[in-house]
Amino acid sequence: MTSLPDTLSDPTARLSRLAMINTALRRLDPDAQVALEAASGRMKVLTVLPEAEVVRILRELGEPATLSTAADDAGAGCGCGCRSGQG
Repeated sequence: MTSLPDTLSDPTARLSRLAMINTALRRLDPDAQVALEAASGRMKVLTVLPEAEVVRILRELGEPATLSTAADDAGAGCGCGCRSGQG
């Protein structure tokens, strides 16, 4: 999972950012999915791409992504395990 930067509190900006991330991931995995968890501000990334590749793509887009652990996302099942803006 990843969190969108705090500066993207505007819903239009948030959707634009998600669309850009979705497009970048779908270049390598046409079935990739990106969804925002409104309550937490975290983003779920579902893809067959390796975690390191997802982190690389997110960082190229300006997301300070890092891998999370199972304990960080207990039961979240995001598929990718990446997140940004945290720890």
